[in-house]
Amino acid sequence: MNSGLIAIALVIRSGVGPRFVYHYPPHPTEQASQRETRFGTELDISDEGDDDDEPGDSDDSDLEDGGFQLHQTFGKFNLGGKISKKRQHHVDLLEADDHYDSPSGEHIVPWEHLGEFSTTDLEMILTPSRAFHKKKFELSLDPLHFVSYPMHIREDGLWKKRKLKSSKKSKKESSEAGSSEGKSAENEKKEECTKDKQADSDDHDDHGEMTMFNVVFVLNVPKDEADERILDMYEHVIKKFNKALKHAQAQSNYVWKESELILAMKEKARDERRPMSWLWNQILGQSTLAGAIRDVFTAISNSKIATVHLATTPPLDLSLQIPVPSFLTRLPDSTERAMPGLLVTTANPLIDEEGVADPTHLNKHFALLLLDDEDKIIAEIQNDNTELSAPLIECIRLCKPTLSFLQIAQANSVELPSLLILAQHLIYWRRAIAIPPLHARETYIVSPNCDNHKLPAASIAWKKAFTLAPNLPYFLAHLSAAPRPYKTFFPSKNHRETYLEMLGWLIRGGWATQLRTFAWILVWPEIIYEVEYALKAEALQKKANSTNNTTPENTSSESHDSTEESGSDKGKGKDPSAPLTTEQAAENARLERLAAKAAAEAAADAAEFSKKPLPVATEHPSNNKAEHLKNISPYIIVDPHKVSHEESLYIAAIGKRFEDTKVKECWLKFSKYFNGNESLEMIGLREGMKRKEAWGIIMNFQEHLLITKHW
Repeated sequence: MNSGLIAIALVIRSGVGPRFVYHYPPHPTEQASQRETRFGTELDISDEGDDDDEPGDSDDSDLEDGGFQLHQTFGKFNLGGKISKKRQHHVDLLEADDHYDSPSGEHIVPWEHLGEFSTTDLEMILTPSRAFHKKKFELSLDPLHFVSYPMHIREDGLWKKRKLKSSKKSKKESSEAGSSEGKSAENEKKEECTKDKQADSDDHDDHGEMTMFNVVFVLNVPKDEADERILDMYEHVIKKFNKALKHAQAQSNYVWKESELILAMKEKARDERRPMSWLWNQILGQSTLAGAIRDVFTAISNSKIATVHLATTPPLDLSLQIPVPSFLTRLPDSTERAMPGLLVTTANPLIDEEGVADPTHLNKHFALLLLDDEDKIIAEIQNDNTELSAPLIECIRLCKPTLSFLQIAQANSVELPSLLILAQHLIYWRRAIAIPPLHARETYIVSPNCDNHKLPAASIAWKKAFTLAPNLPYFLAHLSAAPRPYKTFFPSKNHRETYLEMLGWLIRGGWATQLRTFAWILVWPEIIYEVEYALKAEALQKKANSTNNTTPENTSSESHDSTEESGSDKGKGKDPSAPLTTEQAAENARLERLAAKAAAEAAADAAEFSKKPLPVATEHPSNNKAEHLKNISPYIIVDPHKVSHEESLYIAAIGKRFEDTKVKECWLKFSKYFNGNESLEMIGLREGMKRKEAWGIIMNFQEHLLITKHW
């Protein structure tokens, strides 16, 4: 991945005004970072159309379109028409290493230009007002983007808020000092005043007159990717680096001291007309801040992790990086940044037990694959010599790409949380990635995202790593044929370990990926008809029971009783055998008609239902071509975690078809994995079963599953 970073500059503001302190590299390239090729499948990556351009036209047009408008903004150049030879000579001189005098006698200093821009102009616009304090500052001077996170001194003249001392502690100290040494109140006051003055001088005088500083990152990125790349750079590098420098400045006046040192060296070199290369070597040799800026630029521009050491008191260490994904879940489209050579897989190791994505949670059923030689990584960690060095080395020696973290913890009596933390540390520092455990019975294919541009170099590395193995193009050609279990490539069982190491090498380089199996529950018409028949029979039974409870005799007595109860206050002495009133007779008649109608409808429904054929459970419901099933289409349950009442009945009805008790139990346990997102290869690991046993049970379900295969 190309970050698009072309330079880093340090600008400050003090009592004498803004000062452009330093920039690295001394001569930034203004070539825009190119969009990555789509999938890395073409061996010829030369630019098309280069031969059609006339010599000299492209350079002139680029400067005319991009550079002229920029110089016009600063009013430094005469822009009348085409670029003259004199103008081109002037641009070349700006990139020179030595001083020279212009025709007008002006002393031109090579480091007083950043590319084609004068540092005098840049220092004015790159020191924004306090309104931009700790806010994103972005300036676009096509095609360049200047992005920063400006830091201003506090309004009270301090770089950080002063901590208030505890009043009780100060009273206790003063009373103890008074009792032991017998100091007078006046002496104590004098000492306190002296301490306050010293503190004020430390906070103000030692920090000089610097009121703000700004470390500016200069980027040149494609327009359609500018927003994404600038945001990544700002969030992960620019903010963190400027915050660290602010802490160093507040702690030991670091930025101001280093700026004074660099400015003094530049002024002296200016008077002595020293070459820029000589001056920059001297600055990098004496200024730790300049060295830190160089280290950040070198690492970030090469998509690596920058480790920065600031020589403060105490020293400040910082690591910066733009996070690089360790895998892709899908191939990028035409509007997204391509990353050929990156592993493509839907196996996401950062998912918790509930299937929810969690960047802080490493799945215990995944394995650790080192991105470099084990001995080399261990040697690097030993050289770091930190508190984590010994645990990390032990983690590397224990973890194997063929065993999950859970299996390793159980086999070696290691605490699983500690093992996961160490593995996450290795993944963060780009020394490893998490993958599903490698297995000889799984199927692996050539990755559709492999970078064939690197095939010649990779072939040499492959032959060096596996001397007796087939050459890389030949092996990939066989792997890209009809998918089959990886063990079928082994010449013999004795080659198992070597071929698994070869597989790890291929996945590490993005040449191969696992072909995984996914499934959804498929409900055949026979099952659907069986469930619908049972639901209909249950509904008719309920309707029949309700009809029996509302017969004419029951309704008449209930109506008479309710009338008696409602009029109990008026007719307590009435004879029960007395004839019904007109209203009671009418109500009874209405209820009788309703009951008769309901009974007739129930009888009709029962008669119609009796004509339906009884559901018959066949051995293979997918082959049931009965006449009453022709108008019923198969049904797919998309997500077993969120099912309707009917879908839950479908799952239960399928489970009843299995005769083996263990298979029945596993159907209910395994059904949650049949959602198209969970691969069947991971079921054995997640359920704590052997792979052969898990697949043997799954084979009993295959008639009721819709299966697909992809990465």
